[in-house]
Amino acid sequence: MGKSKISLRAAMTLPLFSIFLLFSTLLYGQSWSGILDPARAIDWTNAGIPGGIPSGSWANCVTTACNTLNSGTVTAASINAALNSAPNNTVVRVPAGSFTIGSSVASNRGHVVLRGAGPTQTTITLGSGANLFFGATGTGGLGGEPGITATNWTGGLTKGTTVLTVASSSGMSIGQQVVLDQLNNTNLVFTAGSDGTTGSAGRNGTSSFDGSVARAQFQIVEITNISGTQITVNPPVDYTHSTALSPQVFFWSPASPQYVGLENIKVNANSQNFAVAFRFCSYCWAKNIEVDNVARTAVNFYYAYRSEARDSYISGANAAGGPTNYGFELNSCTLVKIENNIVFGITSGILPDTSSGVVLGYNYALNTSSGNEFGDFEPHAVHNYYHLYEGNVVDSLNIDNVWGSHSQTTLLRNRSTGRGQNKTNYRIPLSIEAHNRYLNVIGNVLGTVGGGQVRYQVDNTNEGGSDNFIYQIGFWNRWESGFTDPYDSVVESGLMRWANWDAVTNAVRYCSPTDPSFASAPCNSVSEIPTNDPTFPNAAPASRALPSSFYLSGKPAWFGNVIWPPIGPDVSCSSNCAANAASHAAMVPAQLCYVNGAKNSNGYLTAFDANVCYSSGSSSAPAPPTNLFASVQ
Repeated sequence: MGKSKISLRAAMTLPLFSIFLLFSTLLYGQSWSGILDPARAIDWTNAGIPGGIPSGSWANCVTTACNTLNSGTVTAASINAALNSAPNNTVVRVPAGSFTIGSSVASNRGHVVLRGAGPTQTTITLGSGANLFFGATGTGGLGGEPGITATNWTGGLTKGTTVLTVASSSGMSIGQQVVLDQLNNTNLVFTAGSDGTTGSAGRNGTSSFDGSVARAQFQIVEITNISGTQITVNPPVDYTHSTALSPQVFFWSPASPQYVGLENIKVNANSQNFAVAFRFCSYCWAKNIEVDNVARTAVNFYYAYRSEARDSYISGANAAGGPTNYGFELNSCTLVKIENNIVFGITSGILPDTSSGVVLGYNYALNTSSGNEFGDFEPHAVHNYYHLYEGNVVDSLNIDNVWGSHSQTTLLRNRSTGRGQNKTNYRIPLSIEAHNRYLNVIGNVLGTVGGGQVRYQVDNTNEGGSDNFIYQIGFWNRWESGFTDPYDSVVESGLMRWANWDAVTNAVRYCSPTDPSFASAPCNSVSEIPTNDPTFPNAAPASRALPSSFYLSGKPAWFGNVIWPPIGPDVSCSSNCAANAASHAAMVPAQLCYVNGAKNSNGYLTAFDANVCYSSGSSSAPAPPTNLFASVQ
């Protein structure tokens, strides 16, 4: 955060209240200020590519700045060769047509875009074992991991710090991404999962990535300056570390390529796992792509930093199936943004694994298969923290503990029905399982009017096997038999709930001790603000004012005529309204794109193209600075 220099004379002339406001803005000048305690949130405006996905000369490239493949020779080898030989900040064009590749596109080249003629015109079908891979590789080639170098981190351990002291800065360079981690804080990070096992998360010494759960909570940052054994990083440190937990900084070699994009193309995954993969990739993106016939994962980000996927369409078998079927999977990432996407027929549309600061904004998920309702968005593995889910439209949100814990995630202005089409079990708008602590649930619209939901929540004082409630809190995956693990009461006592509408209460709950309605129904003097939590307390909001967004400065251009904000207790919808939400939710652009798009009899979109669906394919952010592309990767 910036520092302000004020002369003593000037300070003496300022009223005391003005000085307080000045420094309050510097310390807590976020849109969530006054609602969330700073220990529970971060600056989510940092998520995604700085300034937005590059445009300008990249978007309007002419013949001399593009590499256009001949339609008769589109193979994995020709794509790889074109990517490797392309000048910086240029485009490799794949022409209109349908092409099958029998091996993987595997590029560690930065500052280049692979762009089709549009997802209705260019299709790449993956042969057995093939995928589209972008990022750094190790000695094992595709899928191999770079080598790890770690050094002790001895100073600058406090949340908000930007200057860190390390034992050695050897091997580090300005512009490089490094990871901050420490041994697990066992009061916050729980590695025992509800299925009796633990998943791989956090590095295993200097030998491998994701080989252990000993260091499961981490943050990727970028070095902006080096002076001896002090490094300056951006963004600031997310949470306060402890010297007792052996904090370290680690990095990999070769370094991550930067500014790599995949655009305007359809990928037939053909049941291949990890159809599109960005591994060890910074400022990388997928935009206006369609991925069909997904197996394990459509788009995978792995050790990715400030990357994004937007304006895209992902579809799978639309079968009840098993849970290992994901749209966007985010493994060990920081500040990745997944925005304005449609996920259809996928078990879990977005799955963050062991990541920090992820933003999931204004996505639409729908699965109409019969059977169990899985969480449309579901953090997995251990340990996800400081995520923001904003403006999404889903049938179920599940904060699971299958492989461990999560913390300090914020849900703002989402629409979750708890009543997925053709679903018969586990139909819950929001489930927060054991060891998922200090979450913030703000301004959401939960449940379905007339949907048979008659109980506000179930916890250890109010159990029941039915799914006729809005919240399920603190259980160890209580739907599975044989679990005897103790109920986690801290999930509820540390939970911040404020300004949410639900179909059972049929009102907005401002259950704060400072709110005028606190003593009356529906609160009846029962607070939902963790003002006395011993670890991460949160003060009661001073007013009912609710910001439109926690990461956007205003209405994005791609929203077109959709009202802003589209979802929340303060919304009074009059057109394109979400069903059974008491007029508190409009359909977001991704939902409208699906609803109004041409579909086959099974509900699959047949002619998806973001340039047709949305008035603008990118956010309203300014153009990126020109000096971002100075180096050759």
